[in-house]
Amino acid sequence: MALDQIQGKPVEKVGVLVVHGIGEQRRFAHLESETRNIVNAIIANYGARRRDVTVTLSTGTGDAFQGEQSSWVSGAEAPLHALVEFEDENKIVDIAFHEVWWADVNEKLTLGKQVRFWLWGLSMPGIATHNEPFLPGAAHTTRRPDRAGELTWLQRLRLGYVAMMFAFSAFSIALINLILKRLNFEPLLSTGVIVNLLSGVKIYSQHSRAGGSPMDGPDEPPRVAIRRRMVRAMVDVAAADYERWYILAHSLGSVVAWNGVMETAETLPNYLDRARWETLPPALVGTSPHVLDVTAMMPNRPVWLGRREFIDRDALFKNFCGLLTYGAPLERFAALWATTVPINCKEDPFPDRPHDPVPVSAEWINVYDPTDPVGTWITDFDPDPATPPRPGHTVLKPHNFPCRSSAVLLLGHICYFAISRWSSVRLCGNTPDLLVNQVAHWLVRGGSLAAQIAAAPRGAATFWMPLAPGGAAPGGRVRARSLWRGVQWVLVGVLLTVLTLLSWHYVVYPLIRGIASWFGFKLS
Repeated sequence: MALDQIQGKPVEKVGVLVVHGIGEQRRFAHLESETRNIVNAIIANYGARRRDVTVTLSTGTGDAFQGEQSSWVSGAEAPLHALVEFEDENKIVDIAFHEVWWADVNEKLTLGKQVRFWLWGLSMPGIATHNEPFLPGAAHTTRRPDRAGELTWLQRLRLGYVAMMFAFSAFSIALINLILKRLNFEPLLSTGVIVNLLSGVKIYSQHSRAGGSPMDGPDEPPRVAIRRRMVRAMVDVAAADYERWYILAHSLGSVVAWNGVMETAETLPNYLDRARWETLPPALVGTSPHVLDVTAMMPNRPVWLGRREFIDRDALFKNFCGLLTYGAPLERFAALWATTVPINCKEDPFPDRPHDPVPVSAEWINVYDPTDPVGTWITDFDPDPATPPRPGHTVLKPHNFPCRSSAVLLLGHICYFAISRWSSVRLCGNTPDLLVNQVAHWLVRGGSLAAQIAAAPRGAATFWMPLAPGGAAPGGRVRARSLWRGVQWVLVGVLLTVLTLLSWHYVVYPLIRGIASWFGFKLS
């Protein structure tokens, strides 16, 4: 749908790359849930005449008659477009939404997987941070985040508490499901579902995958397969030649996005299949004057690639305008698994855009709710002050903005784009300052999202939370909300402890006694 004009009106083409976090979502499930909120916000803000906003969906030809849903078309083309017509400006903005989907890389649910997951979780407090040496020669092209591998005893204590809570949840859910079964109700989520949801973090940090990694890298760490999806999607978006494009990354998806954006020019081609490489626009391809050291690469160099070809990162990010991370665990990865989130030593492939209607440089906006147990304020990924950007280029430095996504512990992680105050359990309603409305304006109009959010009101019941004087650190209200998160963790711990004790008394011990009786032993 890459049209330069529609009905004689010029079209500004905008690309959006959406990256999901942990979960068992099917293909396009996360894309649909996030873009539904964004599209609704676009309609609400730019659809005074409803026909000014047109949403188009590319579907497959194999849809079943009266099927539950249409099959969205996957591939290099965007499956979803939102077109906004500006009658007074005589132009149309075409926003194309792409997805990076990697949920299928997770391991299949087995008893062995569940045992490994619980042992992994319980080992977190004493973990020796995952900082194995770089690949040979890779230290010349990447560097680690600031404070890499630093894990305080307080942080280890928190990890131990959370690990115990997840262990207790297994027994608690067993008791609750037993009660629901007696009442003829459907059971809650099983422990297997919880394991599948949370093991995305484990799969990204481990060296091998049970059953083997995907067949395009059967002996590689599973995170390489996930990065492959990210790099291929970035190349597809860059090849589509959007006038501007963005990345929206939630939760663990922020780690996936960071890896893609920071991947070295020499290694980027290794993630592509042969068809993509041979049809790559010539502007994206560079040739090194010297033979590249292919021993310093992960994934391995494909046989159809020579020893000199690379992808020009300046060309790849020529029209890149921004990265939005929300609920991002990048700081936690820097402490635990620093070598999985390296920083490219050539940090400035992002050009300034002084000729845009609203001049702006590429920017990184990090949004987090202090009640979110995953997302944090990011400080360890700042650019290296010793290597200033080249003239006309910029580097990505996180602009941190704490918000009130939800006052409830886990809802704070999944309600960043939610509009309803009731579903998100927050005080503020649908105001123009909600993140989803700010993002809608950013995609339609361009400009700086950081400047938009910085100008938003901040008070006792607003979506955005006040910062400390100068705006470089969290304010008092943010610290108080973090304390409220801790209170909720204590309440959850008390509840799970009580349920676990009841579960041992009414479920586990009777089960053990029954098994012992079957073998001829009698337990008192």
